[in-house]
Amino acid sequence: MSTDKPADMADVHAVVGQAVSSLLKSGKTAGLQDIIAFLQHQQARSVNGQREVYARAVRIVMSMVN
Repeated sequence: MSTDKPADMADVHAVVGQAVSSLLKSGKTAGLQDIIAFLQHQQARSVNGQREVYARAVRIVMSMVN
C-alpha cells in the first residue's frame, strides 16, 4: 500500500509476524485464512491505535488471498 508510512508498515509487519509465530507455537497452521482470523481476533481485543494496525494488517493479508 503506497499510502502507508514506513513506520506504519513496520507495525503491520510486526503484528503479522506475531500472528504467524503465535499460530505455529500453538501447533496450528499459518495459512492466510488462519493469519486473518488471528489478526481479526486480536483486533477485536485491542484498543484505539493498535486496532487500526490490526485492521490494516487484515486488509493487506486479505489482498493476498485472491
